[in-house]
Parts: sequence; C-alpha cells; structure tokens
Amino acid sequence: MGNKQNKSASAVGYTWAPYWMRGSIAFVVGGVLYEGSMRLLGVHLEFFTGLSGFNFSWILGMSLVPVAVGVVIGLIYGFGGKYLAHFPPALVMLWHFQHVDFAELPAGAHLLPWGMWIMFVILQMEFCAIGGFIGEILIRKRHAWDNGTVHLADSEALPEDDFDSNSGKSV
Repeated sequence: MGNKQNKSASAVGYTWAPYWMRGSIAFVVGGVLYEGSMRLLGVHLEFFTGLSGFNFSWILGMSLVPVAVGVVIGLIYGFGGKYLAHFPPALVMLWHFQHVDFAELPAGAHLLPWGMWIMFVILQMEFCAIGGFIGEILIRKRHAWDNGTVHLADSEALPEDDFDSNSGKSV
C-alpha cells in the first residue's frame, strides 16, 4: 500500500487533513458555533431567572444547539468526533461562568449555584457528544460505506470436519 491512502482499505475512510489539524479546526468551529447560537437565541445558562427563564429559546439552547454543534464537529473531525465534541460547550460555558463579572445580570436574575451549573455543563457535553456520534456516522456513510467494495468476512472458511449432522457427534 505504501504511503498512499487506499479509501477502501482505510478503517476510517478518506481524511483531508492530519488528526491534529482536523481536531483544531473542529474545536474552534464548534466553540464559535456554540457561542454564536447561544447569543442568537439570547440564552444564558449560567443565569437563573425563575420559571420565566425556561422558555422555548432555553429549550432549544439546552437540546438542539449542542446536538447541531456536535454534528458539525463530527463531520469535520470524522472518527473520534464524539470524544472531541465534549469539550467546546464545556469551555464556552466555563468561560461564561468565570467571567460573569463582565456581564450585567438581568433584573431578578441570579447566578446558578455551582452544582446546578455543573449538571447543565454535563448535559450540554453529552448532547454535543450525541451530535458528534451522528456526525461520525454521516461522514462514515459519505466516505467509507457503500463504495462498491465487497468486504468479505475476516476469517477463513472452516475445514470440513468429520461431523455427523444427524447425531450431533464427531465421528
């Protein structure tokens, strides 16, 4: 095979860049996409405003945004994107929680207790990992499955044993 990458022989399919470059690009794109989506929705998961804070935008920011970000990360990184997808939402949320001094709290809002905020971070990370898994499947489907190559079983045929099929005993 040499140094050339054979698409049908590769376990992960076609790759357009080294792992470190795809990982760096996926991480930055994931963080920017997550931050931009949360700003666009106007959701601040680190603030607690009572029951009025749990609106449709909050639900989208809690569920759909991290899955979409994870899909993008999985599509960029490929195999292993589900692991990388854990980190961009965690980093963005940590940044916001640590730098809440620079933001003005809305009237009637409080900073979430640390334990409750950790639960939100874990939920965001896991939803993003689900999206990363979906992205892995999509990129695998695009570059490695159904490419016309017939993949035979990875074992050799068993030799014909002296076996009596009627009695189930060796002869």
